[in-house]
Amino acid sequence: MANILYIATSDIHLRTFHVPYLEWLVHKGHTVDLAFEDRGGISFDMAREVYRIGFPRSLNPARLRRAYADLKRVIDHGDYDLLHCHTPIPSALARLAARNWRRRDGKLLYTSHGFHFYERGPFRNWLAFYPAELLLSHLTDCIVTINAEDLAYTKNPLWGAPSQRIPGIGIQPRGFAPASTGERLALRQELGFDADDFILLYIAEFIPRKNHRFIIDVVQELRAAVPDLKVVFLGRGALMQECEAIANSLGVQDTVLFKGFRDDVAKFARIADVGISASRHEGLGIALLEQMMCAVPIVASEDRGHREFVENGETGFLFKQNDRQEFADHVMRLFRDASLREAMGRKAYAKAQEFTLSNSMQEMAKIYERFL
Repeated sequence: MANILYIATSDIHLRTFHVPYLEWLVHKGHTVDLAFEDRGGISFDMAREVYRIGFPRSLNPARLRRAYADLKRVIDHGDYDLLHCHTPIPSALARLAARNWRRRDGKLLYTSHGFHFYERGPFRNWLAFYPAELLLSHLTDCIVTINAEDLAYTKNPLWGAPSQRIPGIGIQPRGFAPASTGERLALRQELGFDADDFILLYIAEFIPRKNHRFIIDVVQELRAAVPDLKVVFLGRGALMQECEAIANSLGVQDTVLFKGFRDDVAKFARIADVGISASRHEGLGIALLEQMMCAVPIVASEDRGHREFVENGETGFLFKQNDRQEFADHVMRLFRDASLREAMGRKAYAKAQEFTLSNSMQEMAKIYERFL
């Protein structure tokens, strides 16, 4: 059995996405150590050792040097057969720190949750991140991607490692399931919504990349045609207060509802009419997939991640980035045609089954078997 070091930016990231994988590895008889920055005070009982390393959120030279030295010490003094790293900064540091370790026949896997360069992305991102990922690929034994666009980049012969795509990190049902008419009405009443409300649900952290302002700006146009419109934002973040102030200044505070962080996300997904996203770029888009598990059609910005599961005209609609008219047209079409919403919802539910945790773990297990 193998000794594995699992590396990610934070304990919050590990808890959110990776616990089933860690438990599976331990169940298979492997020993797992963890290296992450402590941001949530979370414990992991399945781990043999936990190394709390100060991975910086930005490219702070002093913190990068310190994190590199700490991580290199862990790798050099550990008895590891495999390193599996996630998220850009820790993964870059891990691959640099593991150069000598790999010469001793250690194997290193890197899962990209979405490269920072992407189709129609800012030139500065391509200038900074593409060369870095290209060079670091030569210090990697396998690159795992979660979307087809990222996989295509890694197939360039200049890249130095084999690559494999998996269907995301995997969604778990956890209450995400289609609601009957009775369940839907009861949940709406419980959550404070009327039966006739037309609910657009956006689940996302309030950060620039998620582009909440776009949604708020288009509400005025939609509200004139959809009097019972409710735009529900779930999540929190640095821009939440600013977005609330904008909604108030535009007079749409009764239509745009800021619900903050919720433990009952599945209940909101089960009462939504349409799931929405205006994100500028995504690696995949787990929140939309969870809504699709509830048979909710999607209207989302055109993006490499959204293209993985939003089949335009089938499971929902894609709109060009920041195209207010196209977004509004798609929403209006779904508002006016309940039978179309229902048909797209059924197709969305079927598509979401491809991205379940069991499917993702099955594909990841094949990769582990190649390198363990």
